[in-house]
Amino acid sequence: MKKALVVDDELDICRLLTLHLKSLGLNAEYVSSIGEAKAKISPTGYDVIFVDLNLPDGSGFDLLESLNNINSDSRVVVISAYDVERRKALECGADGFIPKPFSKRTIELVLNNLQVIN
Repeated sequence: MKKALVVDDELDICRLLTLHLKSLGLNAEYVSSIGEAKAKISPTGYDVIFVDLNLPDGSGFDLLESLNNINSDSRVVVISAYDVERRKALECGADGFIPKPFSKRTIELVLNNLQVIN
């Protein structure tokens, strides 16, 4: 079973996104900080990681850099209320970008494009 991690400090988003990912057949969990994410992530730990840019202990860009440094095979999707950050996120190594608020369909399209689900 493919695994997903949601990194966001908004508990409602974490719960809703995690439930939707589970309904799509993914083993999904969430954390609310970069520190918690780093403790869970290993090079082969997750098939997809959703990362918010505004986190209590730093920027999601810091987590992107860490993922690049450990040579993670995870696909990374940035989720942010700031659509102006799309270009920077992709330049920093994100595989996708979803602006908030987002729909279930948007999540499914991104997962299909990244070949995480069929």
